[in-house]
Amino acid sequence: MKKFITITTLALLVFITGCNSARKTESAESKKAIVHFTEPAELLTLDTTQEEDFTSFNAQNQVLEGLYQLNEKDETIPAVAKELPKISEDKQTYTIVLREDAKWSNGDSVTAKDFLYAFKRAVTPETAPSYASLFVSSIKNANAIYQGKMAPDQLGVETPDEHTLVIHLIKPIPYFTSLLTFETFFPINQAFAERQGSSYGTSAKTTLYNGPFVLEGWEQNSDTWTYVKNQNYWDKKNVHVDEIQTTVVKSTSTAVNLYQTDELDRVILDGEFSKQYKNDLDFQNQNDTKMGYLSFNQAQGKLLENRNLRKAIALAIDRDTFVKNVLGDGSIAATGFVPKNFVQNPKTGEDFRKENGVQQTFDKDTAQKAFAQAKEELHKTDITLVYLTKDTDTEKKTAEYLASQIAEVLPGIKFELTTLPSNNLQERYLSGDYDIAFGQWMPDFKDAITFLDMFASTSGLNHVNYKNPTYDRLIQAASDTDAAEEEKRWSDLLQAEQLLLAKDYTIAPIYQQQTALLQKKNISGVVKHSFGSPYSFKYIQVDESK
Repeated sequence: MKKFITITTLALLVFITGCNSARKTESAESKKAIVHFTEPAELLTLDTTQEEDFTSFNAQNQVLEGLYQLNEKDETIPAVAKELPKISEDKQTYTIVLREDAKWSNGDSVTAKDFLYAFKRAVTPETAPSYASLFVSSIKNANAIYQGKMAPDQLGVETPDEHTLVIHLIKPIPYFTSLLTFETFFPINQAFAERQGSSYGTSAKTTLYNGPFVLEGWEQNSDTWTYVKNQNYWDKKNVHVDEIQTTVVKSTSTAVNLYQTDELDRVILDGEFSKQYKNDLDFQNQNDTKMGYLSFNQAQGKLLENRNLRKAIALAIDRDTFVKNVLGDGSIAATGFVPKNFVQNPKTGEDFRKENGVQQTFDKDTAQKAFAQAKEELHKTDITLVYLTKDTDTEKKTAEYLASQIAEVLPGIKFELTTLPSNNLQERYLSGDYDIAFGQWMPDFKDAITFLDMFASTSGLNHVNYKNPTYDRLIQAASDTDAAEEEKRWSDLLQAEQLLLAKDYTIAPIYQQQTALLQKKNISGVVKHSFGSPYSFKYIQVDESK
């Protein structure tokens, strides 16, 4: 997901109710099930070819729907598709039949052409998102179109009739069906989008919906919006909440105070709050695959183009102390970038993280030696770096703690901490105007390559400007030449992570998130995913008896 990462952490997702905390309203006007949620950052876009932040991914997953969706067990199940795809013998052609009762919120039918239009937008150079790599590495002719060598109409996708979609792959991809649950593969109503032009997806009114909810009251930079049950949704009988009123709240302490006064249904905890409430009857802890890390800008002319400086910083961080003293929510100190308990060796069943071992860890002596070499190579005695971070409680505390810790281990290094709201931060990050940025990555699909291929030199997600031909060859082999040979492919991915972290120090993984939270007993059905979009709200229920 880049879900960038640096820019957005759904880790602080909080669900807030007003004074009528998460219950059915009993006014004469209506009997609605209404809950109030919070997000830690502004919603930036509803255009599925533009998103890079967790809040946008989360919102899109509630108001839009693809061919398939993930259930509460992260199993891929039909959504707009009527059934799972029919896959050809060579595993390179997927035939998908769409349900005929799928509608847009204006009453139009959702058709195969809506998917084809969205797919073309995702690979056309003028409109392609950072996530174009998901199409380029999978669908026939997508790469040539993305490179401007073919017309979008030559994309390897056919629509033999309104309710049939045929997708031709460039190779067998065992996780392709689950990839179709990802937002960039969602449909777009062409007629509506073209009427909106550049305004498409920038407000509630300039977006058309086909998911469980429609959005009301949102424009870019808004700090409030409401999910309203979509009366045209094909499965509306299984949507039991009428409204989810959402407010941007960036302070965990504010959220906790509201929870204690019964104005919240759910709050994500961090730091001292996690420790304080761990024995509370409402306390829960969820496993997560989201990784927090530092991005090092290696563009030409940047100080962090120097490998020894990156190495010094990466090894100067005591991750165990950080997760204990700052996060305190059960998060795990990172030793690599691919998380624990995510993917396993196809032959032995051994977990990727265990098999690949420790790639980075706290090593004061080695960090100081690397720093001395870096200063000599850069001809500097003092080094100042711009550290870009978001204006949420957790990210501000993270930046302050890590900057202080690194400076203590590496005398002579200083940080200019730059704290910005999500939208401003994303613009600055994508422009490359930074040295270090804090990021988070949640996997888009269940495969280690989702953590690793974004650092290929050709990836639209490679905002750190990392370039290593050997790394590119390993990612290419795992994606193509070794794709059908499980053991060789697994070895490619292990080697790629080693090169990324233990030799080139491209990023510095800090922690694998675990989510600590408080949740009211009358709220259920908030589905947490280990890949793809962080949450599904479709199944939320409010129990009036509790």
